[in-house]
Amino acid sequence: MFKKRERLKPSEKITYSAAAAALLIAAQIALSAVQGIEIVTVLLLCFSYVFGIWCGIFAALAFSLLRCFLFGFYPTAIVLYIVYYPLFALVCGALGKIKDDFYESRKAVFIVGENVVCLSAAATAVACAVTGIIHVSPAADIAINTAFYVLAAAFFALAVVCDVAAIAFKGKKLTQALKVICMTGVAAIFTILFTLMDDVITPFFMGMPQKTALTYFFVSFTAMLPQTICAIITVSALFLPLTAVLRKVL
Repeated sequence: MFKKRERLKPSEKITYSAAAAALLIAAQIALSAVQGIEIVTVLLLCFSYVFGIWCGIFAALAFSLLRCFLFGFYPTAIVLYIVYYPLFALVCGALGKIKDDFYESRKAVFIVGENVVCLSAAATAVACAVTGIIHVSPAADIAINTAFYVLAAAFFALAVVCDVAAIAFKGKKLTQALKVICMTGVAAIFTILFTLMDDVITPFFMGMPQKTALTYFFVSFTAMLPQTICAIITVSALFLPLTAVLRKVL
């Protein structure tokens, strides 16, 4: 099930991880003025997928610390970034170890799992919108519930794409399609997780009262929607070409 990677020397791991961290911080700074648009997710995802768990974690930690040096060592940012990005790298690096023949031999298991995850996420988003579980103000509630419906539609679309790919493709094409769908789903879920972690960590550290915390949730949640859509688009479009380029480095 798991493939063996070429063993890298410690000096090579440090070099590749440092280069990846520099690229991540440069990409974030270059796009920091554009609201909702970021490319860090797809870059770290592809690097961790190709170079493995430890290189991904090293790059994620270096990137997180560099970001703190540039934007300030705020307790909330330190905790959020140092927890989130290494965890993201760990998951992507672990998925990168799966052999291609696993996708072919366990196609049914993978497709069922993908559908369960995507449809569960879609159902959860719809349930949150219908029940109005997050209440800030009448105007804000409309925006939040709309965002929930859009997220539900995005996850439902991923499930449909997975099913269509299973019918339309076979062999290597199916393997490649399933990889892209899997990593796109991971990127979307982790982007949402980042915002949810921020919505817990920041109000806790800053001692926000409930009303202020809900307002903070509204602002961050509405900003999360374009980021999640961006992650879905960039990963689905760039995963295969970027991983192909990174494999040439090895």
